[in-house]
Amino acid sequence: MSLLEVVVSSVVLATSSSAALGVWNQAATEVQRATQLDALALQLETARISTERWLQSDAAASVVIDSSSPDCRFNPEALEAAVAERLPLGSEVISRWSADPQGLGHWLELSAPSQPAMPPVMRRLLFTPAAYGLCKQAEVRS
Repeated sequence: MSLLEVVVSSVVLATSSSAALGVWNQAATEVQRATQLDALALQLETARISTERWLQSDAAASVVIDSSSPDCRFNPEALEAAVAERLPLGSEVISRWSADPQGLGHWLELSAPSQPAMPPVMRRLLFTPAAYGLCKQAEVRS
């Protein structure tokens, strides 16, 4: 084998090794990003399930239903305060309640900021008092 062949084969080996390392680095970055997204999604899902379970409890009706309203509706301030008090969210999870424009209930928006290159992870759900059996007291009063 001549010196030229040795040099050429060394350059080819170095180039292919560098390309392989680049691919492995990119794959490792994507795996790490996917793991972070899974962790954020799990935090959002845990917060959603906790909120639903608490609203299904007997204690929720007396706290979050607006007794001054003739309809069975949430008291927005009480709903937000009660859920925030009883359901401590992960440090990265942000919750925000907003009334449905059609008066159907309240939207819970859960979000968790992700890395700058990725969009934030978000979950948005509509909660209505009737869906959780919280209108029983309103039916009895009618």
